[in-house]
Amino acid sequence: MNRRIAGFVLAMIMLAAGCTPAPLVPTPTAAPTTGEPVRIRVAAPESLEPVMRALLSSYQRSHPGAEIVFVRRADALAGAALAQEGIDLAAVSWLPANLPEGAWVAPFARDGLAIVVNGQNGLPGLTLAQLRMLFQGRVETWEPWGGLPGAPQIVSREDASGDFSLLQSQVMGEFPVTLTALVAPTTEAVLTLVAENQLAVGYVSTARLAEGVRVTPLDGIPPAPEMLAAGVYPLTRDCYLIAAQEPQGALRDYAQWILGSEGQAIVRQLGFVVAQAK
Repeated sequence: MNRRIAGFVLAMIMLAAGCTPAPLVPTPTAAPTTGEPVRIRVAAPESLEPVMRALLSSYQRSHPGAEIVFVRRADALAGAALAQEGIDLAAVSWLPANLPEGAWVAPFARDGLAIVVNGQNGLPGLTLAQLRMLFQGRVETWEPWGGLPGAPQIVSREDASGDFSLLQSQVMGEFPVTLTALVAPTTEAVLTLVAENQLAVGYVSTARLAEGVRVTPLDGIPPAPEMLAAGVYPLTRDCYLIAAQEPQGALRDYAQWILGSEGQAIVRQLGFVVAQAK
C-alpha cells in the first residue's frame, strides 16, 4: 500500500468513528535501532491498562529502538498529564474536559459499559430508567424485577474514572449516585465485590468481564460485539488516543502502528471492537 492510499485508509477509520481528529501525515519515520532508545511515555486508566500494555509490549519486540514507559492515570487526569507530566500519548475511555488546546485525538477501539450482577441473580434485564433508579438507591428489593429477594448493593467507581463519567452522563444525568454505594478503585475490585455479594450490581468495561458475574441486557439489548460495533447497545463508547499536538517522529510511528492492522489485531484480541459509524 503506497503512502497516499495508507493516509486515505487511516482518514476513513477516523471519520467512521464520528470523530474528526487532526490526521497523521502518512510519512512515518522509523524508530532508530541503534544508539540511545527513543523513550515514549504513555498514560492510560486502569480499565485500559491491559490493552495498552499488550500494545506496547508487542511494539517494543518489533521496534527495539523504542522504549515505551507506561504510567497509570485516570481519564479525568489525562489532559493534565499531557500538559504537565511529560506524557507523550494517553489512551482514554472518556474524553476529559481539560485537553490542551490543539490536542490531537483519534479513536482506536470501542467497548461498552456492561452492567453486571452476581452470577446467582436471575435478573433478566434492565431498562435505563430502572438502572437510574437502582443507582439512586431507590430500589428496596430485586424481587419485583425478577431477581433475588433483598436490597441491591450498589458498586460504583470513583469520580475520576471514565466508567463513572459515562454512567453519570448517559444514565444518571442530574441525579447523583447513592451515598450508600460501595466505591471500587479498580475494575477488578468491582468484579470481586459483585461476584462475592449475591445482591450486588456494578459496571465494568465489556472487555474486562470475568467469571462470577452476569451481564444484564439494557433495554433488551446485550453488549455483544456486533451490538457494540454498530453502536446499538445504549452504553457503547469509543476509546481514544490523545496527544498534546499532532504526533511526530517515533511517537507518530507508534500511533500509526496502533491504528494499523497489527495494533488493531491486538485490540480485538483484548476484547474490544473497531469503531464504526453510529
